[in-house]
Amino acid sequence: MSQSQPTDAASQPNSEPSLGPACLVVTILSLAAFSAVCGIGSWFVFSNQPALAVKAIEKQLIPWVEGSQLAPNDKQSIVIQLNDLSERVESGTLDKTQLRRLRNCLQDNPVLLWGGIQSIESQAAASGLTETEVESLLRLNQRLLRLIAERKIGRRDLEFCLQEVSEVRSDRSHLLVRSNLQADQIRSFMRRAESLLSQGNIPNEPYEKTPAEAFEILVKAALDTTVVPSSR
Repeated sequence: MSQSQPTDAASQPNSEPSLGPACLVVTILSLAAFSAVCGIGSWFVFSNQPALAVKAIEKQLIPWVEGSQLAPNDKQSIVIQLNDLSERVESGTLDKTQLRRLRNCLQDNPVLLWGGIQSIESQAAASGLTETEVESLLRLNQRLLRLIAERKIGRRDLEFCLQEVSEVRSDRSHLLVRSNLQADQIRSFMRRAESLLSQGNIPNEPYEKTPAEAFEILVKAALDTTVVPSSR
């Protein structure tokens, strides 16, 4: 991209720098951070052999989940579910359509990033948010999880919400929510989440599901070939 001439800069002293390049960098990094999960697709795309799919789940996805920010109970439950999926794939009981839909589900699964949301919640009280704002955050996150369980948003949508409060781990394997978040950073996350919720028409009411339960809902929908895939 060519740089602006000095005369152009002088003629616009109050112009603000474009956020486009910065957002692009963050987006690229966030996608790189999830490469371990995205890599699972290659096993399904280039081969229908169950053994390769099993290897992708056991050698790529399960270690990724174990190293994520998910709460221990959710992490344990999701790993159990993945081990069960691995056994089902290995047994040959899933047809090609189910394998394809399972691949899509595992590649584009926002629940696997939910550890970042849990990190935000754990930091909320100490960040400077008011008690009312903390309660609003918890209600908002319940609605956001429902949005995910109803397959109305994908992984990149949640990455967008987490963009300003996250960083990429040094090995680029994970997108991590930063520690010591300030109130304004969490408010930025909340505004982005509210934007998604307004588009998804999610009612403002409690949603008493855990992330592991939401993950199970998504997997069951993927394997149920009578369910029409979401057209996000």
